[in-house]
This record gives sequence, C-alpha cells and structure tokens, in this order.
Amino acid sequence: MKTSLFKSIAALGLMAAALTAHADQMNGGKGMDMGGMKMDGMGGKSADAVRTNEGEVKAVDEAGKTVTLKHGPVKSKTVEMPPMTMTFPVEKDSLLSKVKVGDKVKFNVENVKGTAVVTALQVQK
Repeated sequence: MKTSLFKSIAALGLMAAALTAHADQMNGGKGMDMGGMKMDGMGGKSADAVRTNEGEVKAVDEAGKTVTLKHGPVKSKTVEMPPMTMTFPVEKDSLLSKVKVGDKVKFNVENVKGTAVVTALQVQK
C-alpha cells in the first residue's frame, strides 16, 4: 500500500511538472501571458529611438516604486502594448515625486530584464 501511494504521488508530481513545462512552452517560455504585448529588441537606446506615450496616473506607490497608468497604445523601442491600465515599476524613484493621481502624463516604457519599466515620466502641461 505504501508503494502504490508513493507511486501515485510521484506520478502526480511528474504530471504537474509536465503541465507547467507545457504551459511555459506554449507561452514562449516567458512565464506570464502578456497578451498583445511585445517586449524585445534589448539593444542600446538612442535619443531618437525613444518614443513618448500618454496616460493618466491612477496610483503612485513610492514605497513599492511603482506607478499605475491608464494609457493608450504604448510603443517604444522594446515594448508594444494595447491600451490598458497597468502598474509599472519605475527606473528611478525620483520619477514618482513629480506626479500625483489624476495627472495627465507623457511617459516612456522599456523592457528591462523582461519587465516593462517606466524610464521617463513627465506631467503634461
């Protein structure tokens, strides 16, 4: 009885590992479905390659170093995504001190180690 229980547990563990590997493979090995988002081209940035996107600040989390933006389509050198509301980490803490909830902003977002990160954030005048 102990042997069959052990075999059952081992089989379940292998099935779980296989399902996880299959799901990851179906998702391009990225681990998270970022439907409609493109994040690649990690080459160096040049000033003329930086695109500015527009959005509205929905939340600022200085402790967590994130900003939540409701934005239209985003396009940068390394990221493309459809309109949505999303929480982004920021490249520099100082970017958060310049904005508050409700501000209309221009921002840039780039792929930094597989994460969409706000690299520039400026209140629209």
